[in-house]
Amino acid sequence: MRRPRPTVGGFAAKCAIAALQKRNTAIQPLLRRAGLSEHDLDDPSIRVPATSQGTLLEYAAEPTGDAALGVHLAEQANPRDVGLLFYIASAAKNFGEALALFSRYRAINNESVRLKLSPRSEGVIVDIDFLGVSQHHVKQNTEFWIGVMIKAAREITGRDIRPSRVACTHFRNSELREFERFYGCPVEFGAPSDQLAFSNETLAIPVDTKDPHLLKTLRPICEEALRAAKTQVTLRASVESEVQRLLPQGQATARSVAGALSVSARTLSRRLADEGTTYAEVVDQLRQSLALEYLKDSSVSVSQIAWRLGYATPSSFNHEFKRWMGRSPSIGRNRHASAKAPGDRAPTGEA
Repeated sequence: MRRPRPTVGGFAAKCAIAALQKRNTAIQPLLRRAGLSEHDLDDPSIRVPATSQGTLLEYAAEPTGDAALGVHLAEQANPRDVGLLFYIASAAKNFGEALALFSRYRAINNESVRLKLSPRSEGVIVDIDFLGVSQHHVKQNTEFWIGVMIKAAREITGRDIRPSRVACTHFRNSELREFERFYGCPVEFGAPSDQLAFSNETLAIPVDTKDPHLLKTLRPICEEALRAAKTQVTLRASVESEVQRLLPQGQATARSVAGALSVSARTLSRRLADEGTTYAEVVDQLRQSLALEYLKDSSVSVSQIAWRLGYATPSSFNHEFKRWMGRSPSIGRNRHASAKAPGDRAPTGEA
């Protein structure tokens, strides 16, 4: 059976296409490689796979030569184009309420994004998960959506909203100052989870367009749109998301992941079996996919990769990599570096 896929409204893809058209870049080849067509994005009633949108942003970064394309697209985007999700947030009384509304109704525009708001004495922490996509293949997509949240916050408040913390799970060693400029704070890459944090003072900033009557009118409409938009994400996708978060902490056990998903370890095993896999297979295949992606970044040492994948020692990682690929990680990295040349295709794989 084909696994159900989370879908999106295509907002990020449309922003990428607009940027490419400004540069007179041919978009048809990129759309085909991402499994999309212009018709998919022209018709507002059509939702597209989240994987295809994420892949398109990765491919779009190649001809533009913009390593920070995702955050640059977010900076230039008009959040109003998101539609209903933007307007209900803009009717909130303050940024804190707008953030809660965005968290509840985000699936109206993007089913693959999950936000968890955790109040703290000093403010709130927003944990961000991307479900149903192989997140390590869609760095630009991650940076776009986190950036759009900040851009939208600045639009509805008329203030230079700045998070107190920004963290991304993927690695990055270039354009760091661009991210600090946009967010107004340091950005941590290679973090255990994708995360934003806001102070109580920031949460209390009033929304310029607050309208309790509009909010009351839009709530039932958003609830109906939410029911219509929701797609059941496979358990495997949720497991992969939790495993990737827990691997660097050495806590990616079946029991820990089951607890994070609010099921028993036995139920987790049974439901994965229903999807034709096991917990061990999911972890092994995810580690292999992550390893191949991490090795493309020459600034990340093999020892760091071993830690990110939850191995006790680099030699343990080396042994597993040889089992997967028949060669050592260092040889695999050298082959990738020698094979890559100007004009090469962007890396493929599910996004």
